[in-house]
Amino acid sequence: MSAEARLHPRFAVEARADVIGEEVVLSQPIADISLGGCRFAGSAWEAAGTLVQVVLTFPTLSANLPLAGRVVRATDHDMGLRFENLSDEQKWALRKHIRDVQRDES
Repeated sequence: MSAEARLHPRFAVEARADVIGEEVVLSQPIADISLGGCRFAGSAWEAAGTLVQVVLTFPTLSANLPLAGRVVRATDHDMGLRFENLSDEQKWALRKHIRDVQRDES
């Protein structure tokens, strides 16, 4: 997907995620994140279309955020998730965490 087609800008963050789908992967580094999803660098461990539960961890904020997502990209180079069915509270918390991480890294 081109950057022009994205609804939400991506940000590089110092964050990790526990991902529960067909496999359970703990403390996987997040390559980048947006309000719409996140991307993991490295070979995908889930197939495109797989529903997953993720718990995002922002170490600099001592914060965890559980979210649901769907794998929308699965290649030998990366795996992308689109967040799904987020409550208003989850959207607010995600927006706040991204903004806080950006502020801490600048």
